[in-house]
Amino acid sequence: MVIDFDYFLNRGDVKRQSPDNNLSKSTLIESQDRIDFAKSLLKKAKPKYVLENAYDAMRQAADSLLYLDGFKSFSHEASICYLLKKGFSEQDIREADRFRKIRNGIKYYGRDCDEIDATQAIKLAEKVLGRINEAIKNKTMST
Repeated sequence: MVIDFDYFLNRGDVKRQSPDNNLSKSTLIESQDRIDFAKSLLKKAKPKYVLENAYDAMRQAADSLLYLDGFKSFSHEASICYLLKKGFSEQDIREADRFRKIRNGIKYYGRDCDEIDATQAIKLAEKVLGRINEAIKNKTMST
């Protein structure tokens, strides 16, 4: 089950702030750089490095939407759950959250992942970035 974004807002894991178009844009550019880097690592580095960068690209892209909408997240989980408010499916959110958990296992518990997970993380990250890019472009063009 996906947790509603308002839960994180009420808990203080997300704060309201003024919308920041510049931070949103730079964060989205950085997320694209990160996914490009992750793809360049395929077949050259351990899959865990690919997955970490693909996941972080998704999270940064989600954060770029939050900045544009006037929020600051202090929780990876909240950033991912925000995508549900932006029309992403629960399946996409569950899959992104699965990669969040794998990434946490890698970063904090010495775990690893396989090439299949790394490749799937890139595929989902590209989907997420594409949709967020379009959403931000449409929002900034309409304002």
